[in-house]
Amino acid sequence: MRGLLLTSIYLVQGVLNLVFYGIPLVMFSVLLPQWVFREVAWLLPFLVLLYFALGAFSLYFLGFTPRPGMGRRIGVVYFSIGLVGSTAVSLEPFGETPLLRVLFVAWALLSLLGLFLLLRTENLGEVSPLLIVSALLILLFSGAVSFLTAQWIVEDYYAHIHMNESVPENATVIVAYPENVSPPNGTG
Repeated sequence: MRGLLLTSIYLVQGVLNLVFYGIPLVMFSVLLPQWVFREVAWLLPFLVLLYFALGAFSLYFLGFTPRPGMGRRIGVVYFSIGLVGSTAVSLEPFGETPLLRVLFVAWALLSLLGLFLLLRTENLGEVSPLLIVSALLILLFSGAVSFLTAQWIVEDYYAHIHMNESVPENATVIVAYPENVSPPNGTG
């Protein structure tokens, strides 16, 4: 029963990320200090891909190899990152979108439950291989979608960085009032 619940947690996290497709992206952007993030934001898509690969490798080792201990260790890393990252994000102020806090608290609770079950489950021998493969594929597909989305968000982030750097913070912006100009046909 624990193995089934554990596999279901991987599956639910994969589906949640498919629906909201930016969960690990937001987690990593909050976990990394701003001065580090500014320099390595281009790495974000690869961190997201690595995060979901950890979940997939954990499932693979737990369900299909004679070395479930390796799957447990990888799973601990996967769920720990999810727990720490989603907890950090849920502590951020969300004035306009309270649903985000609910989503990240749910991700943190799933990660905590996943850690708990992972440490008490020997392997996924009693779980249907079809369910394990389904969870594995959904995690990988979810990671691929997040990878592609993360690349777009990183490019947008760098565009804003470059726009903000072109105008010094203490610059004064002068806006002139419009002047009356005669129309181009010369009748004015």
